[in-house]
Amino acid sequence: MNEIEKYFNKIPKFFENRGLHSAQFIKDFIEPPDSWLNNPYEFDSMDTAVDAILSNPRKNPIFIHGDCDADGVSSTALLYKYLKKIGFQVYYYIPNRSKEGHLISKKAIDYAISIGSELMITCDIGMSSLEEIQYAHENGLNTIITDHHKALDVIPSALVIINPWLEENSNISFREYSGSAVAFKLCHAINISLKLELDYLHELMALASIGIIADKVPIINENRYISYYGLKMIIKGKNKGISAISKNLFPYLAEIDISKIVRVINMTTKLDDPTISVKLLTSNQPPQINLYTNIIVKSFRKNQIIFNEIIHSSIRKVYSQDYKKNKSIFILLDSDSAYNGAVANTLSNKFDSPCIVLSKMSEGELYKGSCRSVHDINLFSFIESKQSILFALGGHPMAAGFTIEQQNIEELKSSFFSYMTAKNASIKKHKISRVLDASLKLSDIDIKFIEFIKQFKPYGTRNSIPTFISKDIKVVGKPIIFGKSKDSIKFKVSQDGTVFNSVGVGLINEFEKLVTENKLNIEYTISNNKNDILLNILGVS
Repeated sequence: MNEIEKYFNKIPKFFENRGLHSAQFIKDFIEPPDSWLNNPYEFDSMDTAVDAILSNPRKNPIFIHGDCDADGVSSTALLYKYLKKIGFQVYYYIPNRSKEGHLISKKAIDYAISIGSELMITCDIGMSSLEEIQYAHENGLNTIITDHHKALDVIPSALVIINPWLEENSNISFREYSGSAVAFKLCHAINISLKLELDYLHELMALASIGIIADKVPIINENRYISYYGLKMIIKGKNKGISAISKNLFPYLAEIDISKIVRVINMTTKLDDPTISVKLLTSNQPPQINLYTNIIVKSFRKNQIIFNEIIHSSIRKVYSQDYKKNKSIFILLDSDSAYNGAVANTLSNKFDSPCIVLSKMSEGELYKGSCRSVHDINLFSFIESKQSILFALGGHPMAAGFTIEQQNIEELKSSFFSYMTAKNASIKKHKISRVLDASLKLSDIDIKFIEFIKQFKPYGTRNSIPTFISKDIKVVGKPIIFGKSKDSIKFKVSQDGTVFNSVGVGLINEFEKLVTENKLNIEYTISNNKNDILLNILGVS
């Protein structure tokens, strides 16, 4: 019996949770074959986009306009690297998250025209920028939109739109791409047209994988192919910027964690120079990498303190609401709107509820809203239904954003609670407790087992970090409280002579249970550094 068959029989739920129902499919998922790389020319008008790029005179720069988040930044970086590699002059722009938000900037369009560009390519942005795309067209700047956000009622008047969710693309092999993966498919198509080797694309997968993890698109089909080989490139140190960030900010990690890189990149788009992450991700020069890394590390540490304070305040606001009755969270903050997405993501995960977070933008009178969902509840359909009171709305079912006038916030809040109350019946069908991959004896956990499940990295949507339960566990010795807020616990667990160190971050409310109960059930994930195995406790009962 080989290793796959052994674990397929031992932990069948692990594979079922990932839709892996045969030994061959599991083998392909672990190391995806090239057949998982879909034909980019399935996209409607992809040939027109490729022709427009390749016919662009080399003396005329191509202008890339990305979105101000990790997906937009990684999309911009990979497209910039590829177009430079094949000989084009390329400039790029990332809007400031605090001041401009998720919009195409007319200022950027004017700059593109001033440098002689006749072609703008958007990355992870553009589907809601009707006026801006028209303004560019009227001023002689053609636009290719690459985006994965669902179209509204009116489609922008771009030269070409590469978007899997257009009606014209309803029959393509796969649609659930991130913005970075859509930009990658454009590069893939150009690569085919130029008859270049697949090697030209490998380095780009490291960047595309950032957007895939950031935007929570499912780790299946081509997303699995890109993110698997992208992670391999990252681990090999092929992107020096990613390596520098991980080494400086997360030196305790045994290997690079893409989700932590995402947090850092998202933070940088609110800095005075929101393009600094693109600069870092596209540089190969050590002096430049050191300069950009030092700026980012210093800013991230400062911002992390602020973010933690915002999270604590937000959690208090949630507890002051009847979020269980409302089946959702809606809070108004007085902090920088650049934090909204991260706050919404944290709260939706912590409280297992769809969440909308709003705060006033730093410039103008509008408020910015960020939405995050859970359990496949489509928040974008709700946002779309409120178009009459929203501006610059965009997104997809699990994450969306918009701007709104203060006078309309209460109406939005009331409508959101009504929408979620109406959704109550469908929410009840979901098992709110976390999805478990297997029930294990502690003796089942060893280095071979850990190495097997690590083959399924990177984890993400529909391929979540493996989570297990062990029953009738004893706590050895006295648990130790730690952390700045004194809300986390370290302790040892034992079963039939097998003992492991464990840590429960934020589990202070379970302290009494740990010291009084004779035997417990624990839910956890597993990590190891070298050969030291640690159980990350998520819950006890």
